[in-house]
Amino acid sequence: MAAGIEEGFVTAQTEYEDTGKVDLGGPALYNFGKRVWGKQTMTDVLEESINTGAVFVEQKLGKDKFLKYVDSFGFFELTGVDLAGEVSSKNEGLKKGYPRDFASASFGQGIMMTSLQLMRAFSAIANGGKLVQPHIVEKIIYSDGEEKVIEPKLGEQVISQATSVQLTAMLVSVIKNGAGRKAAVPGYHLAGKTGTAQVPLKTGGYDEEKTIQSFIGYFPALNPQFLVFIRLDNPKQTNAASSSVAPIFGELAKYALDLYQIPPDY
Repeated sequence: MAAGIEEGFVTAQTEYEDTGKVDLGGPALYNFGKRVWGKQTMTDVLEESINTGAVFVEQKLGKDKFLKYVDSFGFFELTGVDLAGEVSSKNEGLKKGYPRDFASASFGQGIMMTSLQLMRAFSAIANGGKLVQPHIVEKIIYSDGEEKVIEPKLGEQVISQATSVQLTAMLVSVIKNGAGRKAAVPGYHLAGKTGTAQVPLKTGGYDEEKTIQSFIGYFPALNPQFLVFIRLDNPKQTNAASSSVAPIFGELAKYALDLYQIPPDY
């Protein structure tokens, strides 16, 4: 979605007609639960995690621009975090250019990433568009009392400030009006996104029962101080992140906002 807005192909209000599936040869790609949503905006696509809407944007971009942004957001490289032994997926299979792979990757299926890669990419939306190099240590205090502050390293501008602002408003709507409602904290604007992914089988295809459910977001949305990512592997009580992970995110957000005495937005 960030790439589509940045390149001018879509805005928050752009509409498309959802038929519930996309045919690209082989088994069709469906929305979660095979639901058909009809006419929807791009904000609706994020609010309700509509897979076909993500494919709509990917197809507007085309292969080259889609790959460009996957690369720009750091999904082909290490994050450079200050810990030894970092591993990551370089998503070599995605570079082969199969339309079905691009379509699936647009809504987070069939593209591999570490939690740190995802948080790094999402932070660019929160901070005005710059990719950052994550670090673990905030500062070093030596025995003589001298302090060395570890300054964050800002990388390239991957999206504009204007795109960041528009996406933030859309992600706030996810929590206010969409699948992230259970993550809401009264008095604060939070920006976030649910994720529900199928688990691949070793024999090919995907498990019909198991899911990976996640929620990523930042707050306060208009002046971000925190970014939180939560992932649950195959939770037993529900098959949707809106019910499992969103409430946990909301609890953590409220705790952090209270602990650091951040004043409410309204």
